[in-house]
Amino acid sequence: MLTALPQAAAAQDQVARSYDIPAQSLESALVAWMRQSGVQVGYEPGDVSARSSAALSGSYSADEALARLLAGTGLRAERTGSASVRLVRGQQVGGSGAMQLGPVRVQGQGGRAARGAPVETATGPVPGYRATLSATATRTDTPLRDVPQSIQIVPRAVIEDQAAVRLTDVIQNVSSVQLNGTGGNRGETYNIRGFVTPRYAINGFPLTGAMDRPEAFFDLANVERVEVLKGPSSVMVGLSEPGGIINVVTRAPTKDFHFDGAFQGGSFNFYRGELSVSGPLNASGTLTARATGSIQTDSGFREGARKSERAYAAAALRWQPDTLTQVDLTADYVDQKVPFDRGLIADEDGNYVHDARVYYGERWSTTGAEKLVLGLAAQRQVMPWLMLRFTGRYTDALVTDHNAVDLQGNANGLVRRRITNRTEDTNDLSMRFDALIDAYTGPFEHRIMAGVERSDGDMAFWSARANIASVSTTAPVLGVTPVPVASVNNIYDYDVSNWGFYLQDQIALGDKWKALAGLRYDRAKSYTWDRLDGTETPTKDDALTLRAGLVYQPTTSVSLYASYTQSFQPQQGQLVDGTPLDPEEGEQFEAGVKLDLLDRLSITAAAFQITKQNVATEDLDNPDFSILTGEQRVRGVELDVTGEILPGWNLIANVSHLDAEITRDNTFAVGNRLNGVPDFSGRLWTSYSFKAGALSGLSLAGGVRVVGKRQVDLDNRFTIAGYETLDASIRYAIDEHWEVAVNAENLADTFFVEGVQGDNNLYPGTPRRIVGTLRARF
Repeated sequence: MLTALPQAAAAQDQVARSYDIPAQSLESALVAWMRQSGVQVGYEPGDVSARSSAALSGSYSADEALARLLAGTGLRAERTGSASVRLVRGQQVGGSGAMQLGPVRVQGQGGRAARGAPVETATGPVPGYRATLSATATRTDTPLRDVPQSIQIVPRAVIEDQAAVRLTDVIQNVSSVQLNGTGGNRGETYNIRGFVTPRYAINGFPLTGAMDRPEAFFDLANVERVEVLKGPSSVMVGLSEPGGIINVVTRAPTKDFHFDGAFQGGSFNFYRGELSVSGPLNASGTLTARATGSIQTDSGFREGARKSERAYAAAALRWQPDTLTQVDLTADYVDQKVPFDRGLIADEDGNYVHDARVYYGERWSTTGAEKLVLGLAAQRQVMPWLMLRFTGRYTDALVTDHNAVDLQGNANGLVRRRITNRTEDTNDLSMRFDALIDAYTGPFEHRIMAGVERSDGDMAFWSARANIASVSTTAPVLGVTPVPVASVNNIYDYDVSNWGFYLQDQIALGDKWKALAGLRYDRAKSYTWDRLDGTETPTKDDALTLRAGLVYQPTTSVSLYASYTQSFQPQQGQLVDGTPLDPEEGEQFEAGVKLDLLDRLSITAAAFQITKQNVATEDLDNPDFSILTGEQRVRGVELDVTGEILPGWNLIANVSHLDAEITRDNTFAVGNRLNGVPDFSGRLWTSYSFKAGALSGLSLAGGVRVVGKRQVDLDNRFTIAGYETLDASIRYAIDEHWEVAVNAENLADTFFVEGVQGDNNLYPGTPRRIVGTLRARF
């Protein structure tokens, strides 16, 4: 029988239980201890603030576990009830009500917290390159070694060391993730494990389902970490593609004053300034806030294109009246104007210009976007065994295009062009409510999450077009005069809504075995109203998706795992009889090993197979309709390494091999490779910081990126060449507050195609680029 912990807490206090609490702030550790012990703990916020706790792992009674967490803090625990204690100052036990804790020897994986070094939380800053906790994989604070699925994390330290300015620069540090395209240079879409993932998530919420790509580029000024959960993730995020999900975790307010800012300047008239200020708003520290902003301009390397401009601002307010309650309000706004750009174009023989600077648009070709996002998150530990959470997000975005580079193919060495004026006005409201329950069945401990999610999104679309003169593929002459008047060709409204109900159980089966099981039911609806011809197209789909995995940990540094996961994604279109297409379904089998070496280096090796079914293919007898005969499969192996090799020597590296092919289809040949997916890819970045001597404060870094050849389309008509690029960096810390750095990207000035969406959507990579940075921290 499943029993909530407090019902038996008094009797269980002295029974040894399995605890797994990472090194972190004392407040967070105490909350974890409450959940795992079933005992309520009270204290004055000022007594535990700025204190840290060492990691705790193993079997202890509740008293022993708490004693180890309090060791060295100057606090002791006194009983206030059968299932409650209170922390008071002082080392000596004085009075009959005090817990007799006895001598304590702190044990656990490492002792960074005990030595005063920064400690990690599941959504906060990462000390160095190596993260050990995540809330993306399970939506609970879970050690990565306990997750039976591959997940990689790129922390802010890597982002700053590499002087990354794009989300694409960040995800290059993760295996099996490649840029797919930018939707005409407005926002990134990616290939994850061979499958296109058009939407990423921010703080666990995917971008609106009313759009098939992001509204704008994501600014990195407010990013704490970028996490990639590999494989089908519908149990976690609902409607999604089978390759995986990218989750961006934003920066939260801090209890101590903190300021950081940077100014950057470099090649192609690139200039960027950013700053972030965080700290308490009242004397007790229960109200904290963060404000972040950035401004960026860039002429770019595409000759004849307008310059890019972006302004970004974010604010976060956190209220923590006690250790059991937390409320977060967030807002961020972006305003960007960038050149509309679909990249290069190839002819039918696979020939394309090997010059990244060639641009087929006009200087007035522009994509503009304004986007406002408001968020609310509230949680309350109502009992030691029960936490309630609510999360909501509202998005309002407007995208406008005025361009002359909507590529139409290639004939006789010419690029056919047209003007396209377009607006996409979107709104989205997503809400999620769940409960976290800590319970046990006999010797097995459970972390149960049950909840409901609702999302509604809509888009009003308008476009007009007009043909204009073609230009040469190799040496385009720009300057359309006069600019013709475009004719309206499309107006429609598109609404989507989804209900999701989910249940997840994380089970500790003793000290060495851990299990994860999840189930989710989604009901998705969409409605399209074509305002030109008056037609209405409603669709409705539902699906039950599953997630299950098992972890075996023979030692604290080794985790062996296996898992099975599913995904669900509705699709547009219909059969010849008018029946809507069934949703695409994905499933993955994965097995791997996670190693934590010397508490400073993490290695994840994984082997997997993902199958995507119900892929729509052309109905050969009725070309305007589709049939569901398509199936695609990716088999792959990956290796990711992150951490510190020796003191001051950091590393983040990955390598992957993907066998991505069509396994059943009515249009394309079985055995053809999926387009845009390299069979081999990898990235290595390493940095070394001198800690003493004449070179103290100096850091040297460098890296290499390798990407294999890719097929241009599902017909496999020709391949796009692979590439290798070299990067380097030198940094010098003037003192604890000021740092200067110079980063060089693509040192050899190699031409390469970074994103492959088709023969008329080949996105060239950046030529050699030098960026200087002046950074301040207080």
